[in-house]
Amino acid sequence: MADTDPPAPPRTAAPVEEGTMVNLSKAWGVSKDLLTLLIIPAMGWLIKLEVANAERDLHIKALQEDVIELRADIAKAESIDDKVQANSLQLVRLEGKLDTANGRLDDIKSLLAR
Repeated sequence: MADTDPPAPPRTAAPVEEGTMVNLSKAWGVSKDLLTLLIIPAMGWLIKLEVANAERDLHIKALQEDVIELRADIAKAESIDDKVQANSLQLVRLEGKLDTANGRLDDIKSLLAR
């Protein structure tokens, strides 16, 4: 047992002077007050930020739904426009046929009038 060292004496805390304890307590109180002054506004700011983010997300979702509805409306309007253009072409064809028929009718009238 010659290789082992004798057990170390137990560590004891250094004596604390009475004034130091008061200073530590005062410092802790001040630091606690400062932390409270920083944390409470920070928490309020974070809550406000989260509410603003949630409102923005809801607004974005509503706008996305509006975009979907507007795209559907655009598709309907394009379909109606295609139908109107097709009807316009048919009307032009009918007018041409009607003009031709009127011309023939005038020819028939002139032949009958002789």
